[in-house]
Amino acid sequence: MIELNNIEMIYDDNGTKIEALKLKELKVNDGEKVAFIGSSGCGKTTLFNLISGMLLPTKGKVTVEDVGLTSLTEGERDLFRANHIGYIFQDFNLFPDFTVLQNVVLPMSFSKRYEKGEMEKEALAMLKRVGLDGKKDQKVKTLSGGERQRVAIARSIVNKPNIILADEPTGNLDYKNGAKIMELITQIAKEEKATLLVITHNNSQLDMFDRSINIEELNEAIK
Repeated sequence: MIELNNIEMIYDDNGTKIEALKLKELKVNDGEKVAFIGSSGCGKTTLFNLISGMLLPTKGKVTVEDVGLTSLTEGERDLFRANHIGYIFQDFNLFPDFTVLQNVVLPMSFSKRYEKGEMEKEALAMLKRVGLDGKKDQKVKTLSGGERQRVAIARSIVNKPNIILADEPTGNLDYKNGAKIMELITQIAKEEKATLLVITHNNSQLDMFDRSINIEELNEAIK
């Protein structure tokens, strides 16, 4: 279960207060596939950063997997994220001069799930799952956009997270590759029985989800 209550996220921009997000309540049940929509700047990425523990709200409470993230230290939130949450970024967020395998192994070192000797074996299994085991020694900067996103997917699921967050995972891809990537993400979430939250601007993808949530409408509901 993911639950946010009475959330306010306010940034200080050179003395000007900017309200990035304001939500009274949001709940996502275990195993749900939910799409988040809304115009640019309405707070979708801020919401995902709060759910992942990368940000703390100015006010309010964030509870994920029965853990109150707002009561944890930064280090505790980092460890929680490593063990429970897989985050797929629009811009891939990979290390371009590292190999494909090195990029996937890296987050495993922050998790307590695997012994050191198991990491490479598990990473290779994940790369095979996304169709990139043949490019394990290739540097990421030499890959196509679709291949980079597959590396990002493998990296995000290698620790077998309960929750997968995907922030516009097809935003930098053409329609054909975007459709393949979204199909791959939803299939993996189903196989892993993971909760899947996806930010998307592509309305044609919405039928792949249990429901869609417009962040702007949630904001409007409490004004």
